[in-house]
Amino acid sequence: MNTLELKLSLIEQLTHINDEQLLHKIKNLICQHTTPKAERLPAQMTVEELKEVLRKSQEDFRNGRYMTSEELRKRHPLCEEK
Repeated sequence: MNTLELKLSLIEQLTHINDEQLLHKIKNLICQHTTPKAERLPAQMTVEELKEVLRKSQEDFRNGRYMTSEELRKRHPLCEEK
């Protein structure tokens, strides 16, 4: 499959996707690979990526997957209070 055929195939597949979240992820992936690195700041995230991180963090909290500050300090000596 040459480049043009591959592009057309992707376009056709995209027209059948109705999941907005999936489309945002695909768009972000394409942007990450087509935007020159010099234009992207270190650790820069899109709004959609930040929302996804927040959603996962809230889910972790609701499911009890977190540590208190005290637990973190016990586990990681560099985090001790000064």
